[in-house]
Amino acid sequence: MDTLTPETKAYLYQLYSMAEGDPLAQVSMYEVGEILGLENAEAGSLAEALFIEEYAELKTLSGGIGITRKGLTALDKKIDYKGDESLQLGSGPVMEDPGKAFLENILGEIKAFMEGGKTPYGQLEEMVMDIKTIEIQMLSPHPKTGIIREILRSIAQCLGAGDEDLKGKLDALISS
Repeated sequence: MDTLTPETKAYLYQLYSMAEGDPLAQVSMYEVGEILGLENAEAGSLAEALFIEEYAELKTLSGGIGITRKGLTALDKKIDYKGDESLQLGSGPVMEDPGKAFLENILGEIKAFMEGGKTPYGQLEEMVMDIKTIEIQMLSPHPKTGIIREILRSIAQCLGAGDEDLKGKLDALISS
């Protein structure tokens, strides 16, 4: 599926609308289909077609899905971050050197944000544990991109309405 069919494009656009353009958001693939008047099997098939082409991603085994950077691009939408478009963890199962370098930089920014003293203790504690988990994963000779991405997703949720530039960079890395 090099080009989106009208059905898959409508499904992707509805996913975009329900997720409010947020690559971190999760919505039910069946609810997306329901709004379009589709049965669950049809909604699942369209979602699967989008997964194969990496326009959407499966977030939970119960049918939670989200839009990807590639999906946003297919709809001519951009993620909020306006900075360095080269921020990417990588698409392979194991992180490569460029992704590791971006990760080191973003971890430094996250730590600097945490030192600002504006984050509640509970969130700080959670972010410290997430950072430690990333650091342990990076000790592996083959650090896993998917694990790092999910931990960054957790950190981005902890940031909430904190530093918008940092949140944008995290969103760019997560959706890469």
